[in-house]
Amino acid sequence: MVSLPDFLKPFQTEAEQYLAQGLIREIAFSGPTYQLQIRDLKSKQEAWSFIQLDANGNIQDCFCTLEDGEELGACAHLAAAYLRIYNGHTQPLHQRFRNSLWNVLCETYAARLGDNPKLFSSVQPGHYTYASASGKVICFIKGVSDASKHRLEQIFERRRKETEETSLKFSNLSQEELTLWRTGRPSAELRYELSFWYDIAQWLMELQDANTPYEISFEHSANQLPNQITVDFGDLSIGFFLAESALPNIIPALATVTSPLTIHNSSYTDIDTVSFDAKKGVMTLSKQPTTTSVEKNESDISVNGWRYVPNKGFYLSTAQAVVDNEVISGATIGKTLTENRALLKLKLPQYKIHDNPITLSYTLSFDPLWNFHIDAYAFQPHDLQQSGAHDFGNWIFIPEQGFYPIEDPYFSTKNFQIPEQQVSDFISQERGWLNTQEGFATHLTNVETLLHYTMDTSNRLRFERLSDIKTWHETHDFGNWVYIAEQGFYAKVSTGTNLPINSDIAISAEQIPLFIRTNRADLRMVPNFFSERSPVLKAELHIVLGEDETIEVSPQFELNPQYKKEDVRFFDDYSYVPGEGFHELPIDARLPERFRHPMHVESDQIAYFLSKELPSLEHFTGHLDPQLIFPKRVVLSAENIERAPETDGTGYLLKLNYVTELGRVPLETIWAAIKAKKHFVFTQAGCFDLSDRRFDWVHALPKKRMDRRRNSLFVSTLELIRLHALEPLEIDSRDKQRAEKSAAVLTELTGFHYTRDPNLSGLYSTLRPYQELGVNWLWFLFSHGLSGLLCDEMGLGKTHQAMALLAAISNENKAQGNPPQHFLIVCPTSVIFHWQEKLQQFLPHLRVCTFHGSERSLASFHQDYDVLLTSYGIWRLEHKLLSSIPFTLAILDEIQIAKNHNSRLNISLRHIDAKMRLGLTGTPIENYLRELKSLFDLVLPTYMPSDADYRELFVRPIEREADPVRRELLSRFIKPFLMRRKKKDVLRDLPEKTEEISHCQLSPEQLMLYNQALLQSRQQLLEQLQDNTSSVPYIHIFALLSNLKQICDHPAVFLKDPTEYKNYASGKWDLFLELLNEARESQQKVVIFSQYLHMLDIIEEHLNEHEIGFATIRGSTTKRGEEITRFNNDPDCEVFLGSLNAAGLGVDLTAGSVVIHYDRWWNAARENQATDRVHRIGQTRGVQVFKLVTKGTFEERIDEMITRKGRLMEEVVTSDDHRFIKAFDRKELIQLLQEVEDYTDLQGDLRDS
Repeated sequence: MVSLPDFLKPFQTEAEQYLAQGLIREIAFSGPTYQLQIRDLKSKQEAWSFIQLDANGNIQDCFCTLEDGEELGACAHLAAAYLRIYNGHTQPLHQRFRNSLWNVLCETYAARLGDNPKLFSSVQPGHYTYASASGKVICFIKGVSDASKHRLEQIFERRRKETEETSLKFSNLSQEELTLWRTGRPSAELRYELSFWYDIAQWLMELQDANTPYEISFEHSANQLPNQITVDFGDLSIGFFLAESALPNIIPALATVTSPLTIHNSSYTDIDTVSFDAKKGVMTLSKQPTTTSVEKNESDISVNGWRYVPNKGFYLSTAQAVVDNEVISGATIGKTLTENRALLKLKLPQYKIHDNPITLSYTLSFDPLWNFHIDAYAFQPHDLQQSGAHDFGNWIFIPEQGFYPIEDPYFSTKNFQIPEQQVSDFISQERGWLNTQEGFATHLTNVETLLHYTMDTSNRLRFERLSDIKTWHETHDFGNWVYIAEQGFYAKVSTGTNLPINSDIAISAEQIPLFIRTNRADLRMVPNFFSERSPVLKAELHIVLGEDETIEVSPQFELNPQYKKEDVRFFDDYSYVPGEGFHELPIDARLPERFRHPMHVESDQIAYFLSKELPSLEHFTGHLDPQLIFPKRVVLSAENIERAPETDGTGYLLKLNYVTELGRVPLETIWAAIKAKKHFVFTQAGCFDLSDRRFDWVHALPKKRMDRRRNSLFVSTLELIRLHALEPLEIDSRDKQRAEKSAAVLTELTGFHYTRDPNLSGLYSTLRPYQELGVNWLWFLFSHGLSGLLCDEMGLGKTHQAMALLAAISNENKAQGNPPQHFLIVCPTSVIFHWQEKLQQFLPHLRVCTFHGSERSLASFHQDYDVLLTSYGIWRLEHKLLSSIPFTLAILDEIQIAKNHNSRLNISLRHIDAKMRLGLTGTPIENYLRELKSLFDLVLPTYMPSDADYRELFVRPIEREADPVRRELLSRFIKPFLMRRKKKDVLRDLPEKTEEISHCQLSPEQLMLYNQALLQSRQQLLEQLQDNTSSVPYIHIFALLSNLKQICDHPAVFLKDPTEYKNYASGKWDLFLELLNEARESQQKVVIFSQYLHMLDIIEEHLNEHEIGFATIRGSTTKRGEEITRFNNDPDCEVFLGSLNAAGLGVDLTAGSVVIHYDRWWNAARENQATDRVHRIGQTRGVQVFKLVTKGTFEERIDEMITRKGRLMEEVVTSDDHRFIKAFDRKELIQLLQEVEDYTDLQGDLRDS
C-alpha cells in the first residue's frame, strides 16, 4: 500500500478503518483533481474531501468539508481519500484510468462514432446499441439489475449538461482551453471528457478498481485478427466491433486487464512501474524483466509494431529485455525507449514520448584558445544545454516537451570540443560535412613542405618545415589548414605535394598512434622515423584483487636484454626508443587498447569487467588472482547434518560449505555477502556470482536461521529435502565419524526410512507388495510431518493404500494415548458411494459421516464420527465451515479436478486445516507443468518456487527448449513427494482380472422419469401377480424393467433423443465419464459394452466431440475385422464400443485393459464372455472390469438376484430378452416389484444424505 504523506500519517489506522468498512461512498475525478464522499465514522455525517495531486502523485492541495478537516488542514477523511485514490497501486486512479482499456476503447470510439448519445438505439430498457447503415452492431452496452439500467438511462436519455459551476472537469483547464470551450470550440480532449463516453469509461474503471469479477471475450475475422470485444461485469456488459485500424491503440491497453489475448513479452508485462527523474536524467524500473519470445510463424499477423499470434496474443515486434539494473541512465535509456516504446508510453503517462524522429542541427564556434566547439540542438540553439535537458544517445529529453528519437545523428556525442592541435585532423576527416555548415566550408591552396621530427620530454611529436603563410585578419593556422572567419578553412598543402604533413604543431602522445597509422607512407620518407628493431619480446597483463574489492590491471612488458625499461616509451601499438625511432609492436606483444596502461576497475564496473572483459583477456593474462577465477565445479558439501535438539525431529542443523577445485568457502560467507547486497564474493575457493540461480535459496534465508558463531543453518525436514533435490548434498569425508552420522541422517530422508512400522490392524484387506511399498512411503511422509501425491495408474489400488494409511494413523494415535483424531476425504460426487462402500468393507471400525445432500449436518461429527466424507462441490460451498475443523489427514481423491490454480475450488481447498494432505490421482500430472505446481501448492503449500521462479526454472526451459537438465532437476525436485507406478511396472504383483461394482445415483430428472414409469404399470402388475388364477405377465414385467433400466442409463435413451443428450442429467453418465477419463489419462485402452443402441449413439457422440479415436461393432457393422484391427494396432484408437450381442463373442480385444459394462446384462455368463474378449491369451496387462449399477434402484436388486441364481440364469437366459423373467417364480416377482418402490424411496434418501 502507498505510504501516506507525513502530515496524514497520524490518521493511518483510522483511515484504514474507513476503507475496511466501505465508508467511501463516491469518488469523482478529473485528471489529478479528486472529490470523494465519505461517511464519518463517529457522527455518520457525509464529508466531502477534495485532493489535487501534482505530476509525481503527491498532494498539491487538499481540504475537507467537515470542520476538523478545515481547521487542522489534515484529517482521517483526507487520509482515507488518499489511500482510496491509490487503492493499493503505485499509480493514482487518474493515471491508471488514462491507460486503461476502458478509457482507450471509449476515447477511440468517441472519435469514430461521435459524442451524441442519441445515435444509440434503445433495444429494451437498459440495453443500447449503435448500428451501421447496414445494420451491423458497432457497439452495445447492457445493464442487468435495475440499478445499472437506471444509470444507463441517466447516461443516454437524461444526461445533464456539465458547466464550469457544476463539474469537476473544468478545474484543471488553462485559460486558453476555457476560452475555446466558451466559444463552442473545445479541444478534442475536453470534448471527450464532457461526453457520455467518458462517463461509461469511468464506470467501467470504477468496477475494475472495486475488484468486480469480469470476463473478456473476442470474436475473430476471417484473417484471425480479433474484430469484436465483449466485456461482461455480470451486472453490466459492453461490446465493440474492432476495426483493424483501431487495434494499435487498443493492443497496449490489454496489459491493464485480464484477457484471453494478452501482451506476452516479459519486457512489457514483468515491469510493475517506471519512473523518470527529469532532474537527474535517470529512469527507475521496479522489477527486473526477462525476455519472452515465441517462434515466428507464417500465420502470425503484423499490426503496426505488434505481432499477433492466433490463440496466444500480441507480442511487441522488437520486444527486448529492458535492462539488467533497476536504475538506468544515459544511452541505456535511449536503447530502452527504442526497443520498448509501447511499454514506456504506458508506464510514463506524464511524459510525452514522440514517435517521429527529429534531425539535429549544430552550432560551430571557436573559443579564445582556438579550440573548436560543436554543439547540437533540436529546435533552437543551446536547447540541449538548458537545465533539465538530457542526452540518451539516440534519444533526447527536453523539459516540458518530452522524449524525442534522433534520426541518425552525425556525431555520437551531442556537444564536444576539439582541442586546437586536433582541429586540422578533424577538418581533413570531415571536409564533406563542414561544407554543409555555413562559414566553415573547406578550400584547397598550394603549400610546399620540408620535414624532420623531434620528440620532447613531454612525449610530444614535432615536425619542422619551411612555410610561407600570409597573415589575415581573424585567422588561425591549424597546420594543414588556415581558418578565415566567415569563409572557412583553406588547405596549405597542394594535391601534388609528397609530404602533406604540417609542421609547427606538436602532436600529443595520445594522438601519435593515430597520426602514424594515418600517415604511414609519408612518414617513411622522414629520416629515422621508423626503427627496424623491436625492444619488446612479449607483453601480458597482471590482474589482481585490490583493496576494497577493486581490481587492478597492469601491463607487463618483457624487453630485449639490451634495452632498459626507462629507455622505452609506448604509444599503443608502437614503441619508441630515442635515437632509434618508432617500431610497430609484434602481434603477441600488443595488448588491448583499454589495458595498455595500468588501470583500476572500480566496484561499480566489476560486474561488466568479470562477465564481458575478463574472458576476452585470457590470451593476454600472465597472472590472474585465484579469487577472481570463476570455479568450473561447485559442490554443496555437508560438513555436518544432525537433528536439531530443540525440535520434535522435524528440524535439522547443517554445517555447509561450497567446495570448488580451488578450495572451500563456508555457507555463512556466501550468506553474509548476499545480505550485504554484493554482486560477487571473492574467496579462496574462487569468485562466486551471487546472482546465480543456485544461490536463490540462500537469498531467501532469514537471519534467525543462521548461527554465525557455529556456522550452522537450521532447516525443517521439508526444506532439507528441497535443498537436497535442487542441489544434492555431498557428505564431507574429512571427519570419518561425523561423515557417517551425517550420511545416516540424510539417507533416512532420501531412503524414506521411519522409526516404527505402520500398524495396519483393523484393515480388512491384503495389500500387494507394491501397495505395501506405497503405504510405507505414505507412512514416512506422515511420520515426518510431510504430505504428498499418490499418482498410481488406474487399477493399482490408490484407495486401498490411502485406507491403509488411515488405519496406521488411527492405530498410532491409540498407541500414543492421544485424543480421537479426525480424517477428511474429499472426492467427486460420482465416487462418494465408492468411498462409503470401501470404508465400510475394509475399515468398519471407523465411523464415517457423509457430509452431502440437502440435509447435511456436522452437529454430532466431533463426538460420533472419525471420518468426514464430502464432495468437491460441497467443499467449495462450505469451505468456511469445514476449514475450521482440524484434521490429522486430508485425502483429496481425483485431485486433478482442482488443477486450475485460479478456480474457486483450488482456492477453497488451500484452507484445509490438516497435518498431512494426500492427493490421489491416476493422471500423469508431471507432464503438465503448471498443473503440477497447482496440485503441489495444495498438498505442500510452501514447497514449490513462486510462480515467476517456477516459470523461469522449469516451464520455459522444459516446454519451449526441451531442456533435459531442467527436466531432470524437476523430476528430482518432486520425486520425494510424488509416487507413480504403472501396471507394466508391477505386473508380477497384479491379479489377472479384478471386477468392481461401481455405484452411482439417479439425477433428479432420472428420478422423476423413474417414478412416472413405476406409477403407470407397477400396481396393475402387482395385482395380476397376486391373483394366482391369472397367468404371469412376463412380457409386461420385462417391458417395465427394461424402461427402468434405460432411465438408469440416461434419460435420452428412454426418451429416444440421443442427439440432444446434453440436455439431460444422468448420474451413471457422470460416473462413466470419470472412469473413461481416468483410464485415458493412464494411457489404457477402454472397451465399453451396452445393450442399447441409443446409449452407444450417445457415447459415440461424446467421443467424436472430444476427438477421441474409437472403433465400434454393432449388429449392422459389416467390416468387423477392420474395426478390431484398428483398435488393437492403432495407438490413436483409444476406445472400443460395442453391443454385447454383436461384439461379446468371437473377437479379440486384448489391446484394452479396462472394461466398462455400462448396463448390466441379465445373464452374468454373457457378461463374462464379453469381458473375456479382453482378458484372454495375449493380454499383457491386468484387466480391470467396472459394472455400473445405480444405487437405490431395481438394478441393485437384479444384481443380487442374478448372482444368487447363478447357473440357473445361465441355463435359462441366452439373450437379453423377456425369457430371463422365467427364472423367477411368482413370489419372487411380487417381491421384486415391491422392492422397486422401496428402492425408489431409498434413492430419495440417498440424494439428501
